[in-house]
Amino acid sequence: MNPSAPPTEISSLIRLLDDPDEFVLSRVRDRLIELGGDAVPFLEIASKEENPVLRTRIQEVLKKIAPQQLAERFLELSRTAPGEDIDLEKGVDLLMQYGHPQADSEDIGRTLDELSQELKPRLDGQPTPEQAVGQLTKFLFQGKKFSGNKKNYFDPDNSYFDTVLSNKTGIPITLSVLCIFIGQRLGLPLVGIGLPGHFILKYNSPDQPIFFDPFHQGRILTPEDCATLVQSFGVEFEKRFLLPITHREILIRMIHNLVVIYNRTKDQEKIDQLTEYSKILMKRA
Repeated sequence: MNPSAPPTEISSLIRLLDDPDEFVLSRVRDRLIELGGDAVPFLEIASKEENPVLRTRIQEVLKKIAPQQLAERFLELSRTAPGEDIDLEKGVDLLMQYGHPQADSEDIGRTLDELSQELKPRLDGQPTPEQAVGQLTKFLFQGKKFSGNKKNYFDPDNSYFDTVLSNKTGIPITLSVLCIFIGQRLGLPLVGIGLPGHFILKYNSPDQPIFFDPFHQGRILTPEDCATLVQSFGVEFEKRFLLPITHREILIRMIHNLVVIYNRTKDQEKIDQLTEYSKILMKRA
């Protein structure tokens, strides 16, 4: 928890953001960042000042505080009772807010609700697992034109949910998460299968389980197909790879994917911050 400060101190610190002395400016900036959420309301009010230098420096401080606030929210998300899983939709939203802080969480929820309501009539009449998977994948990947982004696989936008929805492209795990969110709204028992190198889904029916691959338009996979897929990544297949993973593990894997992406661009600040979020989730696993 960040040390608190009285409003008078925070207001004085903000006024000093206009100080020409670089040493003073550095100390003030560090203190405001340390105060974190306590300073945010005051910074937001002061950001409306006419002084352009002050406005710019306030925005810089707010940009540094935001990841700290998200870390606290990841910690809150991670606190679950024994045997309970995290809320994946909240976790994906937090991750989106990190990468795209201007994204509208409510708009994302509305879009998912609308997609689900549009699909719902096609699932009337107690469809078989095969029919349910077929209707879901046909709706998303043929009707709505979602697809795997094979051309720009390592684009960070493939991992943030607002751009997955707006661009209608993603990587295996984000397209799978899209299916999971719609499935949750419609009562479809979809679970994540974290194959090494490639994330897929399973329709978790005791009578007719079905593996399918959202990245490849919902292609149905047999266990043998899954083994071949794993082996294509140079990994020896193990039966445990076909077991469902938790929503916590899905979110951790999404974060790790972004760490890999930002490693390619040498963005150490993002690597460090995302690694912190991952550690928060893993500690509570």
